[in-house]
Amino acid sequence: MDSKEVMSVYNQCERIDIEIPGFIKSSSHGVVRFRSDTGQGGFISFYDLPETELDTVIQREVAYFSQYSAQFEWKTYSTDTPANIGEHLIAHGFQRETSEAFMVLDLAAVNVADSAQNIITEVHDLEGIQDAMAVQEKVWKTDQSHHLANLHYLKQTQPDTVSIYVIYEQGVPVSSAWIIFNDDSPFAGIWGGSTLEVCRGKGYYTALLQKRIQDAKKRGKRYLTIDASPMSKPIVEKYGFSLIAETVPYIYQP
Repeated sequence: MDSKEVMSVYNQCERIDIEIPGFIKSSSHGVVRFRSDTGQGGFISFYDLPETELDTVIQREVAYFSQYSAQFEWKTYSTDTPANIGEHLIAHGFQRETSEAFMVLDLAAVNVADSAQNIITEVHDLEGIQDAMAVQEKVWKTDQSHHLANLHYLKQTQPDTVSIYVIYEQGVPVSSAWIIFNDDSPFAGIWGGSTLEVCRGKGYYTALLQKRIQDAKKRGKRYLTIDASPMSKPIVEKYGFSLIAETVPYIYQP
């Protein structure tokens, strides 16, 4: 797999051309932004800027989202330019979050078994999605209300764009994950993949990963992507995921 070529295609399909239900998209001077039309904030999807314009553009984006009192994320990739954008974002009041590994799996090169799929429940309604997010909040100790709102909105308006999974023990949600599909893009993205600490070592993460690999192959996708935490990275590497870039989210709170 040619990492530069894959990143180029990903940028075009998933960061520039992409349309996201529930978000208002706009592009200006090398930046693609999305703002939620349900009050859930927004994010910068893509940027390609000369360093001389960087501070001006950052100020413009802060002003844009601040007029809606909206928190937004500016995620950087190590393959983007300029390379030192993180320093400028911090100087303008952004909070740096934990870095992750952006990794890609060529689905044509992998086959997975159907083992352990009987322990996974696909959820569709608000109660099920709340169960999925309850796991995420306990694992990461963060508010997941924005993910809850977005996933519920997708399931209500375009249910084929997302599949959400929960593993229960005696009726209690202990592990969860989801997968996102974007129209004709050759990519599908996997998210979540978290298990309560007391329930780890039982193969739940692997079962959810296998299920989502199967989903993507059945939908005819070419690549599967993940922003992998240090905990997830060695697991997905075993399945053939390749490191493409380092990602760092920067959050601005008006």
